[in-house]
Amino acid sequence: MDYKMEELLPIVSELAQKYTAYESTSITYEKAQMLMGAVLYSLDEYSHSYANNLVDKNISLKEQYHIGTNLILEKVDNIREIFNAVSFQFDDFGVKCLYDTVQKGIPQFLKWYDIKFCPQNTILTLDYPLLIDCNSLTGADAVYKYIQAIQIEQSFLSLFDRYYVISVLANYNSEYRDMLENICGIVLMNTVGHIAVNKPFHDACFLHEEYLELSEIFKAKPISDIENIVKNFIEKMVRRFYKDNADMLEYLCCETNNIATRIYTANQYGELSKVFVL
Repeated sequence: MDYKMEELLPIVSELAQKYTAYESTSITYEKAQMLMGAVLYSLDEYSHSYANNLVDKNISLKEQYHIGTNLILEKVDNIREIFNAVSFQFDDFGVKCLYDTVQKGIPQFLKWYDIKFCPQNTILTLDYPLLIDCNSLTGADAVYKYIQAIQIEQSFLSLFDRYYVISVLANYNSEYRDMLENICGIVLMNTVGHIAVNKPFHDACFLHEEYLELSEIFKAKPISDIENIVKNFIEKMVRRFYKDNADMLEYLCCETNNIATRIYTANQYGELSKVFVL
């Protein structure tokens, strides 16, 4: 949303006074930019919030700013709540990047995040990759989206025996502990093979005839058709094991194109064992 500078300056000026504890009337250009960013971030939070539809559209910009700041505060509380719930049964399966990002990184965000003066600062690099892209988000918006995704991933992975997950990862990459890949997507890709041939998840190691059956299922199909098949398999799994969890279905389906592309390429070269690893 576009704002007039003359509307923003009084809010930024008041924030600057609070930043200097009313002891100075001047701040550096960099700090002024930071505070302007803080005001715009809060206003953006207001304008994109569902709460925006419940309040008077004619309220002042200053009031919108304060509402936005409170919404950010609520989002941080939600981040803390989700993180605490995730941490209760969190399992990184030995993947260092996942552990560092979630168990070390999120507490640092909660400790140092500055809602008032620099809410646009994400603080973390969020190195562990997700199945979705959060790069367009910053600050609490980014971390909130991130921890929601981690919660979904942990819920998905909790269905499987821990040894099965680790075995899938180890067969996929012997140095999985140090890899910078999403482990949920790797396990999901393997489960697609199980579902395709009606193989129980606990029944590890695909047989030669099962690879032949998988090859026939995906043979001579374009990536778009394989993607639809994969999506149907995921829907079947979520419906059966996760009580039709819509959020999980939406999240996992973000990986369908990647899985379909890998299946298509591997099947072309007779190497489905590199996709369905266990």
